[in-house]
Amino acid sequence: YGGNDAWNMLVPFDNTRYNTYAASRSGVYDATNNPGGLGLAQPTGSQVALQKIVDGNDPDSATNQYFLHPAMPEMTSLFNQGHLAFVVNAGSLVKPITMADYNASSANYPAQLFSHADQTNQWQQAWAEQGVTLGWGGQCGDVFKSGNPNTQLSPCISIAGANRYEVGVGTIPYQISSGGLTNLSGMCNPTPCTGVSSTSVRDTALQALLGDTYANDFASGYAQIFQRGRNLFNLLDTNLAGTTLNTAFPSGNSLAAQLQTVAKMIKLSMAQNYATRQIYYVNLGSFDLHSGMMTGTNDHAALLTTLSQALNAFWTCMGPADVNAQNNVTLFTMSEFARTLQSNGSGSDHGWGTVQMVLGGAVKGGKLYSNGGGPIAGFPNQALNASNNFPRGQMIPGIGVEQYAATLAQWMGITSPSDLATIFPNLANFGTSNLGFV
Repeated sequence: YGGNDAWNMLVPFDNTRYNTYAASRSGVYDATNNPGGLGLAQPTGSQVALQKIVDGNDPDSATNQYFLHPAMPEMTSLFNQGHLAFVVNAGSLVKPITMADYNASSANYPAQLFSHADQTNQWQQAWAEQGVTLGWGGQCGDVFKSGNPNTQLSPCISIAGANRYEVGVGTIPYQISSGGLTNLSGMCNPTPCTGVSSTSVRDTALQALLGDTYANDFASGYAQIFQRGRNLFNLLDTNLAGTTLNTAFPSGNSLAAQLQTVAKMIKLSMAQNYATRQIYYVNLGSFDLHSGMMTGTNDHAALLTTLSQALNAFWTCMGPADVNAQNNVTLFTMSEFARTLQSNGSGSDHGWGTVQMVLGGAVKGGKLYSNGGGPIAGFPNQALNASNNFPRGQMIPGIGVEQYAATLAQWMGITSPSDLATIFPNLANFGTSNLGFV
């Protein structure tokens, strides 16, 4: 959340494009001589092995090379092992557009461009419109939830609270915390109670309230949700508490804590045959770095360290020594937009096209997927005022959110043309509906 400065996550390494990048980023950051610069130093010496990557999709990869932010050595390793891919210059679009299209009519570009809330919604709903209430994850759940052995448990589970992404027509996301499930104080957990006590009296009274018939729709809906929560607690609590992992997740890392709970739920779902298809939601915030991007305790480097270490632990946990589901689990990122290439003095402002990561055993990794899966020609020109970006370096996306999301949805089993058209109404506007990264 906040708009990851993705152009400092993935950087051209070859001299010609690196020099363009560094100039557009207001020079390489130097606390003494260039405190306003946002550019990263080109890696040399031992840092090259920790940062450099080669795009397996590029026929001229000997010339066109890249490096990752020095805070992400784990992701460099996973990319070079073929498990991680980057989707380059993706963003919310109504249809593919050029600068001329953008200048011609506001109907050609998404509503409320550069707005955090609106662009977050458009990534989560995969539709560049306002007033949409459904998410593409939840609508995928609508399609495949009937195939899950246990239909009591929602196919969409959030470890990070309410979100639009997992809301479907008939799919309601189930929310738990990174600490697991929370029981009711002074009640029987799970029900029913045995014997007579103050606890059983309270529990009996609660069950009577939940079982009552209410004329008021709000009260009736509340009772149904409350009862569903109690039923799921009874289903999951004991088994989830007893599910252990062999992998050590980094402490003091909020994202790692969320992913650890996801890993336990996946392991439990496999062991108890709860589901064959599930979608989990986690989040990490604080990326809205209008200032302090290169300095401070929670600067961009610190956030990327948190991200890289958490994802690496999750990948390890999915391995054969633990959950044993690497080929069946795909993790991907969504961030509402990248940021301006040009510095505002100590940070960067809201951009548009961005870079997303996709990690998993089924991912065709070690590659960059740009502008519909094309080779190097799709990597954006980072010169300020180039034909594909605005004066401060806000990139016009070459890949629509629909294409990114539909690729993942098809891997999950959403292959019916009518289902894809329902979930992604603007997908037909784009040249390809599958980018091929998974």
